[in-house]
Amino acid sequence: MHTETPGSPDCRGSLQSVYNKEMNMSANTTVERINTDVLIIGSGGAGLRAAIAATEAGVKVLVIAKEQLKDAHTGWAMGGINVAIKDPATPQMHFDDTINGGWYINNYKLARIFAEEMPDRVHDLERYGVQFDRLPDGTYFTWAGGKQSAPLNLCAGDYTGREMMRGLLAEVHRLQVPFLENHYVIRLIKQGDRVVGAYLIDNQTGQYKVVQAKATIVATGGGGNMYKVNTNAPSNTGEGYAWALDVGAELVDMEMVQFHPTGMAYPPEKRGTLVTEKVRGNGGILKNRLGERFMQRYQPQRLELAGRDEVARAIYQEIQEGRGTEHGGVYLDVTHWEEGKVEKLVPDVFAEHMEVGIDIRKQMMEISHSMHHMMGGYAITEWGETNVPGLYAAGEVTRSIHGANRLGGNSIAEGQVFGRRAGLRAADYCQNVSTPQVTQQAIDSEVAQMEALLHKKAGVKPTDMLSSIKAVMWDNVGIIRDEEKLKLARQQLTQLRQQAQDLYAENTQQLQASLEIQDMLRVAEVIVESALERKESRGAHYRSDYPQMDPAWEKNIYIKQNSDGKLVTRTAPPVKE
Repeated sequence: MHTETPGSPDCRGSLQSVYNKEMNMSANTTVERINTDVLIIGSGGAGLRAAIAATEAGVKVLVIAKEQLKDAHTGWAMGGINVAIKDPATPQMHFDDTINGGWYINNYKLARIFAEEMPDRVHDLERYGVQFDRLPDGTYFTWAGGKQSAPLNLCAGDYTGREMMRGLLAEVHRLQVPFLENHYVIRLIKQGDRVVGAYLIDNQTGQYKVVQAKATIVATGGGGNMYKVNTNAPSNTGEGYAWALDVGAELVDMEMVQFHPTGMAYPPEKRGTLVTEKVRGNGGILKNRLGERFMQRYQPQRLELAGRDEVARAIYQEIQEGRGTEHGGVYLDVTHWEEGKVEKLVPDVFAEHMEVGIDIRKQMMEISHSMHHMMGGYAITEWGETNVPGLYAAGEVTRSIHGANRLGGNSIAEGQVFGRRAGLRAADYCQNVSTPQVTQQAIDSEVAQMEALLHKKAGVKPTDMLSSIKAVMWDNVGIIRDEEKLKLARQQLTQLRQQAQDLYAENTQQLQASLEIQDMLRVAEVIVESALERKESRGAHYRSDYPQMDPAWEKNIYIKQNSDGKLVTRTAPPVKE
């Protein structure tokens, strides 16, 4: 067998010498076993930072990437990362802004750690080769986003995520961290009360694999593709949240789904494409079709730099009341910027519009709200621990620090802080447990379920169901909610789950899509149940039937699946120490 360098585009050969493998025949299908200490599922900023930390701690690591490593969703992030790294910003300001932006249901303990540790994580990134923008005097270029009391946002043009991934990947290669690209995780494996790895499928060959791991870190990102209009990568389908239900891990704040105020509204093929907050942070003006700067009506003090939830609802209201553009949006205007500023500050936004013949230096952009980020997720400690032994989580798949509304710039930043922490704690956990052994019977059962989907001759195709899910979530669990819409969504999702029993797959890619659909429906149900329970409006969760924020609801909604498969919820006040 040929051998390739660990970390190369296909490192299956290198893994042969790194890990102990056995080949087993199950349901007439070859299954490959891989042993490791720490399994990391997800290759974005949080997953790679966890891999670096765990590797440096001296344990064996394996990273599973759903796509190619370089294509992780972190690379789509534009505006920057928040960090108190330059006067007058301080970690206390960063903490306060995060809590205020999140409408006081954040995990205060995590938010404090985040604000205080971020400067060190930026210096780590610079050691990996990441180059942030600087002024002629050599100091960092920073800018203030929505609801920021000081310039916290550090950036690399409007392609900060891509630049971060470049540096993180360079460090992963330097450390020779093994990884598998284009592999889909079917589900996590639980033995007793402990998570001990995951079942995978190679998307290119169709081969089944089982990874037996002492510790597992889920860093799968969000689930934006549940929504018809979104800013997310196609791979963001939310299965990480569904795995939590499988193994009894708690989710929290799942009703908190952020809609970015500014996604492209036109042309149709670009609908939802992110237009970074950096545009508004540097003087971009929102106007309706009458030419009015409408934010003066809604947020006269902060205008375009109000919270994302507030700006997105203002845009929605302008459109609903008939003051939108012909393409169902509003205008974002930078035609007043001085010569050269567009190309320098937002080169990617400029290029996206030039591709479709719109020169934003001379023409206004048409934008509208677009599903962007999930504030909820795995309930974790400050070390990324879940309530299930052996299972850790980091990044957008966790509830992290954002509360009811995430500040722009806090997402790919917090993944660096808590990815590192999860990697360190998972490595420490490995010192006291043995490598698990998954039974042959369990492997045979899992493979049989997958083969059954592939051997069906007819049924429902996953592409047909995906469009239905997107419509349900966009229409009824979107930026404005009420009990009637949410109960309709519940009913529609129940019907779709029944239809999903008839899903079939003609090949490995359709098998993955079928599994994504099943998981997406479960996660959608969790969002709906949490949204029905929160009978108030707070941050990204706006109920037209409960339009006011209620002090009695300054608490978090936790949700998990009990032993008979039913969802159960509990509420608790925010963690403040």
